[in-house]
This record gives sequence, C-alpha cells and structure tokens, in this order.
Amino acid sequence: MRGRGLGWLAVGGLACLALPATTTAQQAATPSVSRGERAFQKCYACHALGEDDEGAEGPSLGGIVGRKVAALPGYAYSGPLRAYADKQPRWTRAELDAFLADPQAAAPGNAMGFFGIKDPAERAALIDYLAAR
Repeated sequence: MRGRGLGWLAVGGLACLALPATTTAQQAATPSVSRGERAFQKCYACHALGEDDEGAEGPSLGGIVGRKVAALPGYAYSGPLRAYADKQPRWTRAELDAFLADPQAAAPGNAMGFFGIKDPAERAALIDYLAAR
C-alpha cells in the first residue's frame, strides 16, 4: 500500500461533507450510488478513481464500466488478467459483477488480493457508483 492511507481518508471525509462538483444532486440522492460509494471503501486501498493517481497499487477504476479489460496505459497487468481480457474484452456490468463476486474464480491466478463481494446488491451498488465516475 504505497501513498494511500490516511491522506486519502481525509479527502474522502471531506468528500462526504461536500459532494464533489462531478456528482449531481440526483446521483447523491440515489441510494444505490451512495451504497456503492461505501462499497468502494473496500477498493480504495489499492485503486483510485482518477487516471493519474500514481500512488495506487492497482489500476484506476474511473471509467471502468465499458472500458477494455487490462488495457489502461501505464499499468502492468498480470498474465492471468491479460488472458481474461482475451475472453472478456470489455468490463460490462455483467463481467464486473462476476469478477467482483469472486476475482480468483473469474481470472484464476490474478494478482488482486481481494476475496470478492458476496452480496449481489452491494456489487450492483458498487458498479452503479463506478459507472457514475
């Protein structure tokens, strides 16, 4: 975990008090997006939402819905995730749902040390949140 920790939490704490300019009032009022923002707390130790966050261990998740799998420039993806990309070329909502449920089952041997999100409603909310970024 390089460069993440409390600095990001402080920013996140402020973001909870004042919504970022990129979030509309309607999105903020949507329970799924709000729940998804909370679910993203499981991701932010390794992933950022911005494209230029060099302190994150994993690739940015900003714009992931619809993005090509294992194709973000400047990130060295594991062989298993590149192989997964050969079979699943884009991160659709359905692909993200399956991957988030059990990353190791979706792409065996990938480098992500995460056990997944078992609750389907929580996964859907996270995907809604990521789609809104």
